[in-house]
Amino acid sequence: MKNVTILGLVQALLSLISGILISKMSFIGKIGISTMYREYTIFKTWWKTALLLLVIQLILITVLQLFKAKVSVSFSRLLAFLLIVLGGIGAYFTYIDFTTTSHKMMKLSFHLGFYLFWVGWFITCFYYLLFKKKKKEDNIQQDILFANTEAGKDIS
Repeated sequence: MKNVTILGLVQALLSLISGILISKMSFIGKIGISTMYREYTIFKTWWKTALLLLVIQLILITVLQLFKAKVSVSFSRLLAFLLIVLGGIGAYFTYIDFTTTSHKMMKLSFHLGFYLFWVGWFITCFYYLLFKKKKKEDNIQQDILFANTEAGKDIS
């Protein structure tokens, strides 16, 4: 649980940095969002953007944590791998969008904010793909000790 908390804090920091970078969009981008693309006004405010990105990352962590706890290790790793592939596709389409559409007029910081989001996505997925569950050696040792005693009392 300690490592998941650290992962959540890392994601909070990455979301904060991403939110700040995304909100530093170009003047033309701010005008476009204010006049034509009002559905993207959330990206003009750094804390709203950071909160949105953090919620997405926490949902990803929750889904992977639930699968890790409820299903087999191989299936949970398969899910993490599939989410890495999905993240790769998302990062690729983000790059294509930023280089071929009107988004290329946004500042570099705007682009870096979204790329940093995908880096956070990969960090979470690789965490669940590579790290194993801690072995319950303490519980095994306690079971052995209890088995050597009769109803919890020492028989020596």
